Amino acid sequence: MALRSISEVPLPDPATIEQVRLSCADIPEGSTRLSRAFYDNLFTMVPEMREMFSADLKPQQQRMADALLSVVQHLDTPEELAGYLRRLGSQHHRELGVRPEHYPHVGRALVRAVSEVSPTWSSSMSSAWVLVYQWVTAHMLAGAELAASSSSHGAR
Repeated sequence: MALRSISEVPLPDPATIEQVRLSCADIPEGSTRLSRAFYDNLFTMVPEMREMFSADLKPQQQRMADALLSVVQHLDTPEELAGYLRRLGSQHHRELGVRPEHYPHVGRALVRAVSEVSPTWSSSMSSAWVLVYQWVTAHMLAGAELAASSSSHGAR
């Protein structure tokens, strides 16, 4: 998954958004099943990322699960969602040290996790998730870049 800027990544079309929503339809609100699978995949793929998180991963799993399901539910309000994603990208940069090179790993771990937990998974859902993830990532990276430039200006 190549990283692209906001101007290069349009909001996915309604059919794509519906595919992503369908893949999450059987995940109950508050469930961390998807986020547990995500972190298992991420740390298997990139073990050094484990040290970015506290030993007790349960609170982070819940935050991730809640954020992900919220994003999926609000894809039809992209302006509002984009602001949230930029704030989230900024926060992840400042608090966790997330760098742009982490995002492709996160995307692969996420798509794999959804494929593992969704009973309705299909190859078209995989493509839909990649498109949505690219849009989400573009906005999170914009927030992270803003945080990085703010902190570098403050360091002078």
